[in-house]
Amino acid sequence: MTIKPRIGFIGAGRMGRPMSGHIVAAGFELTAYDPVPEAVAAVETLGGKGAASASAVAAASDIIFVMPGFYDEVEAAICGPQGILAGAAKGAIVVVASTITPAQAKDLAARCAERGVRFVDAPVCQGERGAQEAYLVWLVGGADDVVEEVRPVMEPCGKEIFHLGEVGAGMVGKAMNNMLLWAALVADHEALAIAESHGVPKEKLIPALLRSSGTNWPLEHWKDMHRIPWAHKDMQIVLEMGDQARLTLPIAGLLREQVKPIMRKAGISEDLIR
Repeated sequence: MTIKPRIGFIGAGRMGRPMSGHIVAAGFELTAYDPVPEAVAAVETLGGKGAASASAVAAASDIIFVMPGFYDEVEAAICGPQGILAGAAKGAIVVVASTITPAQAKDLAARCAERGVRFVDAPVCQGERGAQEAYLVWLVGGADDVVEEVRPVMEPCGKEIFHLGEVGAGMVGKAMNNMLLWAALVADHEALAIAESHGVPKEKLIPALLRSSGTNWPLEHWKDMHRIPWAHKDMQIVLEMGDQARLTLPIAGLLREQVKPIMRKAGISEDLIR
């Protein structure tokens, strides 16, 4: 009988909470930490265990998923005084499912390796609904054997798992996905504004476009697209990658500015736009 690994989860928000629930439902023992106590309590109602810190989660886990929103939170969860590396045993695996840059993923992997901890970058696509309904798409970077060890824990949250290469490759894939996502969203906003100015309401036009060659993912999920808190961060990551590669990216630069009014209209905090 195969013994299932013990799972840790750092970050139990809109994505992490349902993901934790799917992992528990698949028969894994799971321990979670989030700085918001109510989030931890929600995971406990799904059958998981709560912990007081990321280090406590790591001490009770063989594979630890990390899902905060921003890099400084990811770094603190892994490398901080009460972070994963303060409690993880040698041979444990850290899986970063947050969206950070490829360079940041490689740096964190190196710091984990210094402590004998293995590392996989595995950001996810399909958003909050994908997390809730377990059809997330995983874009994965890491050593073949480590990815295969983690794969059975990913599958309860989404069976489409794309191993793109070594550490950092998952973040490359996610950045490119997000660039195309925001390009489509900006185009959708402009197209629907033009249509409405000519007397065609978007409520009537969208169903037609969804059956035509102009269809795209944001248009298919239009009712949920007001929840776009990471758009500006995503485009900043793409531009940083372009700078590192010495590439000129006029479309990416334009998109970074074009998502700002869309985010403001959605009521997104200015702190996330700057």
